[in-house]
Amino acid sequence: MEKPSCTYLPRDSLQPRGGRPWCAACDTDSYLAVDSVVVLDARRNTLAAAVSCSQCRGSRVLATTSELIAAVLARAPHLAAS
Repeated sequence: MEKPSCTYLPRDSLQPRGGRPWCAACDTDSYLAVDSVVVLDARRNTLAAAVSCSQCRGSRVLATTSELIAAVLARAPHLAAS
């Protein structure tokens, strides 16, 4: 099975750093789904997002921005072929 392309590679020094949603176990953001979002600081555009990975079943909550979480919200969760 070919690994799906992803939007962020954290080991690449030219990529943005910070609260970008990412599954460290799967080394991709392609399987992430957003479970819930709460505004932490509206003036700073900071959100708390609970994300889960459909591949490894891992989950976490991270501080992020609407721009960084938008890529995950914009796509449907990855569905593996049966």
